[in-house]
Amino acid sequence: MMGPTHALSAAGVFLAVSFPISHYVHHLGPLPAAVGTIVAAGAGLLPDLDHPSASPARAFGPISQTAARIVCAVSGGHRHATHSLVGLAVFTAGAVAASFNVWALTVLIWLCMGLGVRALWRRPPNRPNGRLDYRDVAGLVHAAVAFFIAFRLTHAGIDLWVVPVAVGVGYFVHLAGDSMTESGVNWLWPDRRRFRIASIDTGKSVERWVVVPALYVGIAAVVYVTHGTWVPALLHTIKPE
Repeated sequence: MMGPTHALSAAGVFLAVSFPISHYVHHLGPLPAAVGTIVAAGAGLLPDLDHPSASPARAFGPISQTAARIVCAVSGGHRHATHSLVGLAVFTAGAVAASFNVWALTVLIWLCMGLGVRALWRRPPNRPNGRLDYRDVAGLVHAAVAFFIAFRLTHAGIDLWVVPVAVGVGYFVHLAGDSMTESGVNWLWPDRRRFRIASIDTGKSVERWVVVPALYVGIAAVVYVTHGTWVPALLHTIKPE
């Protein structure tokens, strides 16, 4: 599936599950809920770090492209280790570990926030001949802005316990989404069998004109029904003095 589909579906599922979590497990305020939603959207792109040409690889210019090449080499290529329960466990465990260190948590939020925003950012054509150009500069500026916001969030005394939950939810939703495509997902890697529950062509008309608009409508409905009171509270929280 396309990057926007993964990001939107991950954000929508997180919003849906955050409501019962906030009421029955641990209270979740408006700002942590917003952070969790953005982190989940970005985590919905994490499995595709195994693809040097996918959206995550272009998120931060040369930084993310280098990281994607490394992940691709270590994981065995696209839709192998990162697209499995092993990848889900590794990334979620890493998020839990990062939550115990403010700088590690900053980097995690920076990564997920950057990926989430980049997924909804219209991608320009690939640069010619692999040369550096303005797209790489834009990626580096994006990385700097995302890191500044992540730093402010983690050093503002906000309870961000929800971040590892958002990472796990977003990652799982990505795998579920790719299970609906023709290629399927090898959930049980290193077993090579791939599992498929539907047959949606990635990037084709059904995904672009049915799935993506439905996700926008679904997110709006979830926010209205479950989190309607959070929106004005969030705006009040972040407005300048």
